Amino acid sequence: MDAAAKSLVAYGAYLLLNAIGLVFAPNTVLVLLGAPSTNEPWIRVLGLVVGEIGYYFIFAARRGLSTFYPTTVYVRFVASLVFVALVITKFGPWQLLIFAAVDLIAASWTKLSIKSNSEA
Repeated sequence: MDAAAKSLVAYGAYLLLNAIGLVFAPNTVLVLLGAPSTNEPWIRVLGLVVGEIGYYFIFAARRGLSTFYPTTVYVRFVASLVFVALVITKFGPWQLLIFAAVDLIAASWTKLSIKSNSEA
């Protein structure tokens, strides 16, 4: 498994951990994010979707589907920008900056790994 694939497995695992929290302890996650607790089912539905995406990352990495890697970089960079924009416009709590940082770092790791793989 090359470095880019390892970066996707790590990010996929991060998503799966978030999914577990959203599905099984959503109010704990929401409180940590500075959001109000809820009894609505949609937060658990979101957790399921996050888990599915995490699985896709791990699946693609383990299968060496390298054409998938660059797309994830761009999408995660955009996600970082959206999280920052939500905080700046006061539509989201400052804790979203943590997610922005994780996405930015993980996307950068993948981008640098793709570049080093193509140079090798």
